[in-house]
Amino acid sequence: MGVTFRSVIIGLILIPVNTWWLASMEIIWLSGQPSTLSLQYNVIWILVWIILANLLVKRFRPAHALQGAEILVVYVMLSLSTALNSIDMRDVLLPMMATPHYYNALDGQFVESTPHVPDWLLVTDQNSLRGYHLGQESFFDPANYGPWVRPLGYWTVFIFALCAVMWGLNLVFRKQWTSHEKLAYPVLQLPMQLALDPGALLRSRSFWAAFATAGFLCAMNGINKLHPLMPSVPLVHIVNLQTLFTSRPWVDMGSAPVSFYPFAIAMCFFMPLDLAFSCWFFFLFWKMQRVMASHIGIQGMPGFPFVEEQTAGGYYALALLAIWISRGHLMRFGKVMLGRDDPGADPWDRQEARIAVTLIGLGLIVLVWFCLAAGMSLGVTIVFFLLYYFLSIGITRMRAELGHPSHDLHFAGPNLHIIKFLGAANLRRESPANLGMLGFFWFFNRAYRGHPMPHGLEGLRIAERLGLSYRRLLLAMGIAIVAAVVVGYVGYLGPMYRYGAGQISGTADGMGREAWLQINGRFVAPEPHQYAPTYAIAIGLLFSLGLAALRIGLPWWPFHPVGFAVSGSWSMEQLWMSFFTAWLIKAILLRYGGARAYHRAIPIMFGLMLGDFMVGGFWNIYGILREVDVYHFWPY
Repeated sequence: MGVTFRSVIIGLILIPVNTWWLASMEIIWLSGQPSTLSLQYNVIWILVWIILANLLVKRFRPAHALQGAEILVVYVMLSLSTALNSIDMRDVLLPMMATPHYYNALDGQFVESTPHVPDWLLVTDQNSLRGYHLGQESFFDPANYGPWVRPLGYWTVFIFALCAVMWGLNLVFRKQWTSHEKLAYPVLQLPMQLALDPGALLRSRSFWAAFATAGFLCAMNGINKLHPLMPSVPLVHIVNLQTLFTSRPWVDMGSAPVSFYPFAIAMCFFMPLDLAFSCWFFFLFWKMQRVMASHIGIQGMPGFPFVEEQTAGGYYALALLAIWISRGHLMRFGKVMLGRDDPGADPWDRQEARIAVTLIGLGLIVLVWFCLAAGMSLGVTIVFFLLYYFLSIGITRMRAELGHPSHDLHFAGPNLHIIKFLGAANLRRESPANLGMLGFFWFFNRAYRGHPMPHGLEGLRIAERLGLSYRRLLLAMGIAIVAAVVVGYVGYLGPMYRYGAGQISGTADGMGREAWLQINGRFVAPEPHQYAPTYAIAIGLLFSLGLAALRIGLPWWPFHPVGFAVSGSWSMEQLWMSFFTAWLIKAILLRYGGARAYHRAIPIMFGLMLGDFMVGGFWNIYGILREVDVYHFWPY
């Protein structure tokens, strides 16, 4: 049971619905942005309605009701579709394909860089591009969709290969992280509770009180947004601490908005106490770095204090720590893969090893072939993907162990690290395609909020927890990936040809121009190598490893390396006060009430999450259908 035919069909039916909602939110209205969260509220919103409908079916037609495991299969499929169609992946790729040749025809804006990205990866037909940018046309006209078929075919192969390696790595680490270390997977707590035992929440008075509180606040603020004379309770961006200062050095601290997101406070409550403390502490730590830099007069150094690079070093450190902790398992995995006897191995372990090696091997072969065909050098290609999958392992391990609400790492991907270390001038001289393609890889390295790999591992955790067939779940996830990618193209391009990418106030045109302005800038005025950002990465890596060593050696040590890695990001800028609030609540509960008080608070936290998600999701859909701007409970 669990991975049944009907559960996969339900997932496939809902993927287009989910894709339409995402496109309306994150592209047309630039609101909600659920793909920027670890726990995607659009998926939870759909899941709740499935569960409520299933409760009615269970009452009147028990034999036809869905099992909890089947509902979780639908959850996994929808989570993957959201990640692959996120604001940090699909919503960057498609504008990048449509931007350069359109603007080159208008004013020659990107003529220096466009020749160094193959035409088979771009849309070049001017008639189709005009329809995309100006609107008032149908994407389903062959003259419009025809020019997209070839480049989308190549990028689809690339995305499938990218995901194949991720899934192979998930299979490599699955047993170590789920069975041996028994990581907590905090992100799964709410969906598993809803799917497996919704009655426990429905019978809880504390759950309903918290649900009503969060929902009422969201409803009040939503009504106030539509009718400003009605009262409201400000929760989002109440004040920006930076605006309280008018002179240096304090004004150089950067943005520090104060927000109390009920769902985020609840999510942070399930994190370990030292991690919640470290997140808000290191966020203020970065602010003080900027203040001190301004005080001593070096705030003008480009990029200083290199927060993005230091935190990227923290992510690399998390990956190294994950691999080091798993070294024994990796050795056993290698023996099983080579067919050697291992007393602890079962038949699935041997199949898993073969599947993992096949996915990783075939995926890397396709990725390397793709990059070489595009003109990249072999060395740069290997280094890029090595660094990228290191980051992927670190992000996935962090989600599995600690359940951070968001992991973005804006503008600090390995493509930028390579360009800064080697220098745009050197890369252009050696092979211009290296510079062009590393710039194009912006579409999956701009940020990592919607990274697909953690969702895949969480699906495997569900299979391990419920005793589902791994093979069947992998097949269901593969079907979801194919459907999400194909449906995602139509879900994005349909509105673009209807409304026009250049006429929409969201991300449609801006993402493409943002990326190509950077790419073109490196060809027009190529910079030499910059060693300072590389040193900052090394400092962040060593600092994180030092924090981990101190945490192991000193039980009282309060600073967590994950807190250092995630604290310099856009998401932490939004969430730092929610982290502080959750840390304070949990510390008081544990100090004066112990474990019993903590467990009694769990339904309350679930209620805060669901109240915020359900009412906030309602406002979002209301705004889309009525075409009005509504209250955004996340991010602002």
